[in-house]
Amino acid sequence: MASTNILRHVRNYSSAGTLSAAAGVVTFPILTRNLTVEEYGILGLVMGTLTLFIAVGKLGFQHAVIRFYAQITHRSGEWSPNQMISTVLMVFGILALITTLAWLFAGPFIVLGETSNGENFPLFLVAGGTILLRLFGSALLNFLRAGERSGKVATVQILTRYLYIGFVVLVLLLSGISPFKVLACTLVAEIIAFGLTLYFSRDQITFSFSEFRGSLAKAMLIYGLPLMVLETLGVFLRLCDRYIIQRLLGDAELGMYSASYNLTSYLEMIVLATIAQALRPIYMKLWERDGEKPTKEFLSSTFQMYLALGIPVVAIFSATAPHLLNFLASPKFAPGTIIIPFVTISFMLDGAIHWVGAGLYIQRNTRMLMIWGMIASVLNVALNYLVIPYYGILGASVVTVVSFLIFLLGIGHSASKYLKLTINWVKPSAIALMSLLVYLLLMRLNFGSDLVNLFAKGLVGMVFCLVGLCVIDTRMASQLRSMIQSRIGWSV
Repeated sequence: MASTNILRHVRNYSSAGTLSAAAGVVTFPILTRNLTVEEYGILGLVMGTLTLFIAVGKLGFQHAVIRFYAQITHRSGEWSPNQMISTVLMVFGILALITTLAWLFAGPFIVLGETSNGENFPLFLVAGGTILLRLFGSALLNFLRAGERSGKVATVQILTRYLYIGFVVLVLLLSGISPFKVLACTLVAEIIAFGLTLYFSRDQITFSFSEFRGSLAKAMLIYGLPLMVLETLGVFLRLCDRYIIQRLLGDAELGMYSASYNLTSYLEMIVLATIAQALRPIYMKLWERDGEKPTKEFLSSTFQMYLALGIPVVAIFSATAPHLLNFLASPKFAPGTIIIPFVTISFMLDGAIHWVGAGLYIQRNTRMLMIWGMIASVLNVALNYLVIPYYGILGASVVTVVSFLIFLLGIGHSASKYLKLTINWVKPSAIALMSLLVYLLLMRLNFGSDLVNLFAKGLVGMVFCLVGLCVIDTRMASQLRSMIQSRIGWSV
């Protein structure tokens, strides 16, 4: 039953991720071809810093919603579901206001190294509106996630992306684009998506001031605060090299680095966002309802699937993405493609954390997650300052892999004390070797133009990897066929 649920939720979330990534592929050339390299770099830094503020502003309550929802709805205790809903909504409302004000005062200094003035204030004001909506909307979306209403969440995510792309195209046709106009399109899309989220939540969300419980808010804060630090550090791991590149190498190098990084992040939309949204509510529910053994079996089997599918994806994407970037963005961003394989590997490692760290989430030992995040972040900053002056953006991408590897190993060691996964490493190792050989083969092939290389290498790589996967792991190949068949329908 759990495996059926995970496939259904993965299908819904991955559909949202795939369609969102497709929207990103459309907007990517619009932005890269109509903004200068410097403007694109600054826009990316603004959006990334905005994400950092949102991560801090949530204080980890979005994670607490998932954990406490499973506990409160499946076990009787001192709090009721209505008390949890009212408490979460009130807390998120306060956090949204505080974070928005903090952004207006501190955002310009962090991004541009200067306080807000008449020239740049509109840019940060419209971004502040996005922070307000995303923060409060996160409370509603996470209740939908906790209730395993993945179809509703996926619909909101898809709508947000396609509204954004529609507004960007409309603005481009009417007057041309700028960083301010792009951020304004984001805000309008968020307003409409927030309204839809409210509509989807109408039968699940109630609010009463009398239902607020300070004891519950405190318990959720204790659980979520270390995860807020962890999430913030995760965003920081993705951003700190950009701040250092901007200050040491300039806006042009930042723009090239950001273009390749952003293209790779579309892989995250399809894979990692899918995992994060679908996996945790299910294993939390399994733990509360069925105990340790079924939870361990579920996590072990699905992690084996993640490795079997994720490793070949890294190889194929690393070989084809440079051609996609050159085709979409123009040759002015081509030097940045050298970072793509390393950034792709870092996303793969980031996704694995959702499995190897499950024991810490279940046992609420979020402090260890925070500690290892801090260790990885300090290491990342130190190595970047040492490496970037000599090896440029390539050095920064290698440092990213090293940082996430240390992060993964540390969390895995700490979590294994509570819940140790049973993994047969022989097959993943064989798949990794096979994928490396396919990558080396693809890098030697040349079919002509970037567009032809993109499709031809992708097709060749997919055929070789699928054949190799079927030979190495017949059971996983059977599960893959089942997952593909499950995508025929759409379940809400």
